[in-house]
Amino acid sequence: MNPTGLHQNEISSLPALSRERYENIFHVYKVLTDNSSYYFYNILNKVNIPSTLDEGLLDKITLTRKMPWTTLSHNLYGTMYLWWLIFIINSPDNIFVADAGVEFKYIKPEYIDMVLTSIEQQLNI
Repeated sequence: MNPTGLHQNEISSLPALSRERYENIFHVYKVLTDNSSYYFYNILNKVNIPSTLDEGLLDKITLTRKMPWTTLSHNLYGTMYLWWLIFIINSPDNIFVADAGVEFKYIKPEYIDMVLTSIEQQLNI
């Protein structure tokens, strides 16, 4: 394997990930041991959303009850896999659930493809 790692979708022996998955930003490395081998992610990569993001791309929601980030993602985008994008935009205090009574920004669904494409280009995915 390349010493700089590969993305999971570049390794045929691993299952392909949908483009919404947070794992796509990480390189995968293979470790060989005496008896076996295994893959691991380099989790040092991260996505930064610029603070100057065009407000026209964003909408806001205030929750009436706490909910997992994955549920909020499913409600907004029809997939639980974009939870990380909502989380990154908001930098919340609670890492486990989206709190009730808090206004959260999120990228409007019609712009998700454009944002994911931009992230993919920056990370060479």
